[in-house]
Amino acid sequence: MLTIEPKNETIGSMSSILNHIFPPDLSNIYDEKIANQLANTQGAIEGLNQMVQLLHNPLLLMRPILAKEAESSAQLEGTQASIEDAYQIDITEQSPEKRNEALEIRNYQDAMLAGWKAINEIPLTNTVIRNIHKVLMKGVRGADKHPGEYRKGDVWIGTRGTKKGDARYVAPDAIHVPHLMESLESFVRNSNINPLIVCGVIHHRFEAIHPFEDGNGRTGRLVISVYLINKKMLPMPILYPSGYFEKNRKEYTDYLSGVDREERWYEWLLYFLKGMETQARLSLKVGLEIDALFKESRAFIESERAGLNLIRVLEHTFTKPYLTAVILREDLRLPKTTGARYLSTLAKKGIVDEIGTHKRQKVYVNRKLLNILKKI
Repeated sequence: MLTIEPKNETIGSMSSILNHIFPPDLSNIYDEKIANQLANTQGAIEGLNQMVQLLHNPLLLMRPILAKEAESSAQLEGTQASIEDAYQIDITEQSPEKRNEALEIRNYQDAMLAGWKAINEIPLTNTVIRNIHKVLMKGVRGADKHPGEYRKGDVWIGTRGTKKGDARYVAPDAIHVPHLMESLESFVRNSNINPLIVCGVIHHRFEAIHPFEDGNGRTGRLVISVYLINKKMLPMPILYPSGYFEKNRKEYTDYLSGVDREERWYEWLLYFLKGMETQARLSLKVGLEIDALFKESRAFIESERAGLNLIRVLEHTFTKPYLTAVILREDLRLPKTTGARYLSTLAKKGIVDEIGTHKRQKVYVNRKLLNILKKI
């Protein structure tokens, strides 16, 4: 495994991570508190996985939770758009700024799915991470900043317009990025400690390196689920880590900074594990609510003659809560008249609501699903 030896480099009053030995020595963190938290986190994730195994169609759980994860991760970066804005891209007129932010949320979902697909074939590598970043940045703000390529210049973290000397954090010079990322990949490949601990180290290290010109925060949070799936701790992207980081934003940045400045791994990893436990339990609760809603909705239409195609449309309302007959034609290859009839049937059963028109097409929404997501 590559080890980065300390170098005599400082950034203002802040010590650079180049002064840190990597991988870190974590042998002294395993006290009773960490051990108990690790057990609680593993138990919460195992409970979530057991629920997935019992579901008729786990994707009905995954897509709404993934959408919520995308919203929170984007909002951590200052995006004002909501999950509903992302869902409504195809059925409403939006300002250029709102549409761009909504696309950032949609791209996050696409990037997660691309990462999930990739690690079913190969381990988590820098190539996978760079491809995730490429999907994440496609056609949105930052698309001109060489998506999927390591940065060639300096980056720093602060409020918009902050100068480098006043930044909260300045990442290592670009010349160090390839070596730092190679060292991180080696750690991922060769580490034999608990995957949840490894995941916490990966997340901090990636954010500290800040390898890309833009989109580093979102990419780093995407990698959490991708890595846990790769290590068989999750079956699919059903965890919602960014929600915890968003609700505890100050602690999130403070604990990350504690490692940057003083290599305070214990505090960061304890926070990280608690966050993963909290979000696993939340995902379980939300998953059960979504499953109950789907079963209730399906019971209302089981007597209808439409059969499987009507069930397919019902399922699609959990993937895309805002629908028109045109969207069903594009996504499910249903004739437009058939799709319109099925949506009307679901509306008469109280499963979806007709809320207006877009380009002379009636628009329907699965409001009950959105209400579940709004509560978290």
